[in-house]
Amino acid sequence: MKRIIFLAILGALVLQGCKTAGKMEEKKSVELDGYKIMESKAKGHGNCLACHAIPARPDLAAGNIGPAFIGMKARFPDFEKLKEKIADAKVTQPQTMMPPFGRNHILTPEQIDSVAKYIYQY
Repeated sequence: MKRIIFLAILGALVLQGCKTAGKMEEKKSVELDGYKIMESKAKGHGNCLACHAIPARPDLAAGNIGPAFIGMKARFPDFEKLKEKIADAKVTQPQTMMPPFGRNHILTPEQIDSVAKYIYQY
């Protein structure tokens, strides 16, 4: 009986994998779109705009808890430092309210890179 249940679950997982395999490329491009990750309210994403504003984009509703995304290249001349800040701001600012997106696996390293590239333009 246990073997039948196991095989049924295994079969369902294989079928699910086959069903979604064709969508993998599309899913990857969406997941790596910095803006879509940033403004996402979906579970497991950051929703950066809840705390940060992008003054160059007044069309976006945004918060004011964190610093605005302005002068990013001047504030972070080293792009890697910006990625580190997104991954775990508590390393340099232990009292920050910003979640450690990398350490807590909220975002993948690829998603962090994508978000950093997006905000680095401002």
